[in-house]
Amino acid sequence: MVDLVIKNGRIITPNGTMYGGVGVEGGIIVYIGSNYRLPHAKRIIDADDHFVIPGLIDPHVHLAGGTWPNLADGLQGQFARETEGALHGGVTTLGHFISATIGTSLLQDLETVIEIGEKLSYINFFCHACIVDEGHIAEQPELCKRGVTSFKHFFNAYKGREGMGKFAPCDEGMLYRSFEFLANWGYPALGMCHCEEMDIVFLLMDRLKKAGREDLLAWTEARPNFVEAMRIAHAFEIAKATKCPLYIVHVSTAEGAEIVAEGRRQGYPIWGETCPHYLTHTGYMEEEIGCWGKVNPSLKYPKDTEALWHQLRNRGITNLATDHGTNTRAYKEQGGGKYDNIWNSRPAICGGMEHLLPVMMTYGVHAGRLTMEDLVWLGSTNTAKVFGLYPRKGVLAPGSDADIVIVDPFKESIIDENFYHCQCEFNIYGGWKIKGIARTAIVRGEVMMEDYNTVGKPGHGKYTPCRAY
Repeated sequence: MVDLVIKNGRIITPNGTMYGGVGVEGGIIVYIGSNYRLPHAKRIIDADDHFVIPGLIDPHVHLAGGTWPNLADGLQGQFARETEGALHGGVTTLGHFISATIGTSLLQDLETVIEIGEKLSYINFFCHACIVDEGHIAEQPELCKRGVTSFKHFFNAYKGREGMGKFAPCDEGMLYRSFEFLANWGYPALGMCHCEEMDIVFLLMDRLKKAGREDLLAWTEARPNFVEAMRIAHAFEIAKATKCPLYIVHVSTAEGAEIVAEGRRQGYPIWGETCPHYLTHTGYMEEEIGCWGKVNPSLKYPKDTEALWHQLRNRGITNLATDHGTNTRAYKEQGGGKYDNIWNSRPAICGGMEHLLPVMMTYGVHAGRLTMEDLVWLGSTNTAKVFGLYPRKGVLAPGSDADIVIVDPFKESIIDENFYHCQCEFNIYGGWKIKGIARTAIVRGEVMMEDYNTVGKPGHGKYTPCRAY
């Protein structure tokens, strides 16, 4: 007798969709197959013909954002609430960025994240590290030993006035040395890059300000497509020279996506993620979202949203992420309200983990842009493979962790002030109708959310080191 079985599900497996059930024992999947051969179980969940998928993995999450005095206080205040919201978005594993500021220790911050996360998180978590000074390069070997194998570089992003004295962009020399180390360490070590050419951005920002522009589209025009594309191309050349695997975060442009896709066609280990907001929103939406749509990189143009959908479908863009932020509305609007001066607003999109699944179901699967198999590959399986979590995560197969989500594809809702469980005091989807919602979420065999209600307790989530498979 096993602990749990799920029956009557449309199960998304690596070999396609099958009708049947899943058996779970000790937090591990022990059976995938027909209903008729399901083992006896202490507990049975009827999927009612809904989809049964591996839990989504959001590899791009920033916890402890806003005005918290330190990392520990921020994590104490946000880990439980944000990961409860993740359950309702079908996310069972997140990748948190240890964004150490200049002069601080990534290793110390890692210990803080693990300690607080394992006390408060509802879901599994792994970590990336941000390289913003020379001391962080020195910490790379020990971080890799502890399962942090992906390193983010702000490749000319967040410099000068945008760095606020906390972050520094990675110049070519620092990027080269970091990539050399990662290439020598080997899989799953990889370099991640936020790519924007800020010297040109600052020039265009000053021109737009002088012209009196303060709207959302001005933020888009200050960050034109080529400033992302040229830095992606530059990072790719350094990656090829050092033989370092490369992962481009939050691709927002058609041009940037094509560089990633062409690299993949050539057989190079390069991956690109995009986010729901780049698939559904543009810089033309001043009337709908105003300053709430301020994000880096900026929202772009309709041609870019269509190009990104195309690249997702053809797997030129390989991963889904959210760039999940946790800023309060007061922090976001420190320089003014929703329709005030775009230059003074803080950049952030909140609620990402919670709206990831319903947005992708509504505007991807139901719109005919993606299949359920596509969604699972982009949002779970391939992410697990990229970051050294597969096959423990990202797949419904015997021997894998029982991170399972039952998705009701027909359940409809409105994104309003009652939609989010996480801290989302401002959102760009307000009033949007969605179709396709996580009904039940299981994390390592424990039912954490059932029939749309949280039933588990914080502290079940565990740190998951990234390892070769």
